[in-house]
Amino acid sequence: MGTVPVIAGSMGEAAHLEPFERRALIVAARTALDEANLQHVPIVAGTGATSTRETMKLSKEAAEAGVDCVMVIPPGYYAGPLKADREALTRFFVDVAAESSVPV
Repeated sequence: MGTVPVIAGSMGEAAHLEPFERRALIVAARTALDEANLQHVPIVAGTGATSTRETMKLSKEAAEAGVDCVMVIPPGYYAGPLKADREALTRFFVDVAAESSVPV
């Protein structure tokens, strides 16, 4: 697949963005790629948040803005309990994927 743009990933920048800013970044990236005849280049958006519900919402909004897939991380606040409960961790990813219209 090569190199793909990742928008609002998990390196810390996403926590400082409002939802409308995330959307604007996705739209700008898709527009720039399309204008450069790079429509085939997929865009990945980080949509991990502090809850499953918020992650689902951000994933839906990212898909509507034009991403091809989303990258999620479990809520960091609950990292300890999720690490100890593999079933809950799996359920987080399954629940998010079930609600997403693009691959997780």
